[in-house]
Amino acid sequence: MRYLFSLLVATILLTSCGDQKLNEKISENNLSAKVEYGDKIVNKTIFESDYKMIVFAMRKDQDLKPHSASMEAPMLMLEGSAKVTIGDETTIVEKGDIITLPKDIVHGVYPITDCKFLLIK
Repeated sequence: MRYLFSLLVATILLTSCGDQKLNEKISENNLSAKVEYGDKIVNKTIFESDYKMIVFAMRKDQDLKPHSASMEAPMLMLEGSAKVTIGDETTIVEKGDIITLPKDIVHGVYPITDCKFLLIK
C-alpha cells in the first residue's frame, strides 16, 4: 500500500511539474494526439515500411461503411468506442481493446462515441 501511495505521489509530481520538454515528448508519443476530429473521417499515416500504421479520428455520426481489404489489419481503439461489424457479427470495441479485421471479409466501423483508433496494415 505504501508503495502504491508513493507511486501515486511521484506520478502527480511528475505530471504537475510543468516540464515542457517532458510534455512535448509525451505528446509526440501519444497516438491519439496525432490526429484531430473533423467534419469528415480523418486519418493520418504515422509510419510506413513493409506495413502502415494509420490513426483514424471519427465523430459518433461518421460511419466507415462496409468494405473489404486484401490483408488482415489489427485495429487498436485509442479512445472512445465503436461497433465493428465483421461479416454478420457485431462487436463493441472500447478504449484499449484490439480486434483483427480479417482479409477479404466485409467489415465496417460505427462509432458509439467520438473515437480514435490505430489500424495496422
